[in-house]
Amino acid sequence: MHTMTRKVTPRSRKLALPSSLLALLIASTACHRQEGAVAAGTDNSSATAEISESKASPSSTGVAAGDTSNRPGPSTLAYLCEAGPACESDVLGASTADEAKWLMQNGYPSPDQLERFDAMSDDQLKKEADSGSLAAMVNYGERLVSNGDSKAGLVYIFDATQRGSIYGYYAMSGVYQHTPGLTSIVESGAYLRVAYILGDSKASEELQRRFPGLQQVEQAAIDRRASSLYQTFAHTKQPTPRP
Repeated sequence: MHTMTRKVTPRSRKLALPSSLLALLIASTACHRQEGAVAAGTDNSSATAEISESKASPSSTGVAAGDTSNRPGPSTLAYLCEAGPACESDVLGASTADEAKWLMQNGYPSPDQLERFDAMSDDQLKKEADSGSLAAMVNYGERLVSNGDSKAGLVYIFDATQRGSIYGYYAMSGVYQHTPGLTSIVESGAYLRVAYILGDSKASEELQRRFPGLQQVEQAAIDRRASSLYQTFAHTKQPTPRP
């Protein structure tokens, strides 16, 4: 996952958090808080307070449904990795044209896109995200989280996953790995496991890279949580294996 720390200006308006998403996010932090604390030695007691109740909204991010289907994307050439053996572990890199196409279809950003997103202002990136770009939605969500607006950031990342972004699960993992008050090895690892279940074989290697030396009890807790997330967040979506 491309994890970035940015200094950005606060948003001018808050997003309403749908009640259904609120329930899922509370389940992600509150219902599994005790298990995560026992297995990973962390306490997520402030996570529920971070995600406060708000009025339901039919479109939390302002992205119109269906906007992603025919959007022009970057050429598959932008995804091809030329680093030799290192490409095997590059989450955002493709070794073949088929793998590059898979990355595009599942919301992964190309290196060129990431550079372009980094150069954008908050308003520009938000406009790109609201236009339906899955990669921009995830990137903007990460930016909001890094700026301290974890509720709005989670909404954007969650919305991207619901529209087909497997890359969004890497971002969700990053949120629960690095965000004060939300950190949990179990929660973070579980989102990577869901990415693996959905077809990204490199997510398993990324899990070991982020959390080397996982204890058996931690791995078991991650697997149990991933099974739950696969049903709630991923809606038992049919896997599409990464070429």
